[in-house]
Amino acid sequence: MKKIFILFFAIGAIFTSCNSKSKNKQEVVRVAIEGGWKPYNFVDSEGNITGFDVDVINAIVEKTPGISLKIEPTPWDGMLVALGAGRFDLVANEIKKNPAREKQFLYAAEPYNYDYPALIFRNDTDIKSAKDLFGKNVIVGGGSSYAEWLEKFNKENGDKINIIYAGDTATAAIFAEVLSGRADVTVDSPVAAGVFINERKEPLAYIPADPDLLNPAYLIFAKNKKGERIKALFDNGLEEIRADGTLSKLAVKWFGSDTTVKSK
Repeated sequence: MKKIFILFFAIGAIFTSCNSKSKNKQEVVRVAIEGGWKPYNFVDSEGNITGFDVDVINAIVEKTPGISLKIEPTPWDGMLVALGAGRFDLVANEIKKNPAREKQFLYAAEPYNYDYPALIFRNDTDIKSAKDLFGKNVIVGGGSSYAEWLEKFNKENGDKINIIYAGDTATAAIFAEVLSGRADVTVDSPVAAGVFINERKEPLAYIPADPDLLNPAYLIFAKNKKGERIKALFDNGLEEIRADGTLSKLAVKWFGSDTTVKSK
């Protein structure tokens, strides 16, 4: 009887241990982030990836037991291709909607931020509106929402702008092209421009490209079974951090104002 009791005790201990390990096992969510777009996402002086986008997804995970993040800085021009190929489960990089992307990927139910395209130029350049871009060299990240706006505006106005595509070049390097005179203007985030100008005291200025345009930014997911599962979890988590004020606080922390609501 003693031997039988010991045997059942041992089996029970093994079952409990396995069950505990099963409960503690976390699903890893592979995240692509550009890592060169301060203050949205960037690598700090200690080599850590940080910024608003990083804080948002970490806050969501805190509300979502059973998942952990593996964040990988990824060049912009290969990020969406890698997501489509299944190398990543999630892209957290202020992604805007367009018809092609909506066919390829799963978008979060709600946006987590808002943004508008800004014209960024040397402060000795006479630019007061988008029409002052005619005849100028304008550099922009290929495939970005800023490039989409620029291409549409250029087409509507007789292709009078010389567009230069920057590929996977980091935002700071694109701004440097404008400072050097190799490009006259770039189109990018006013927040990123403001941080760059304030931190580096560079002679740049910026204005809205279109005063009436405000674009929602989304988390996007791979269009597969895991992506569907992760999207549902992140949708719930995003709703929670919006409701408890965390999302707004993170925007104020990084941008100085709440950009997570639709106001300009």
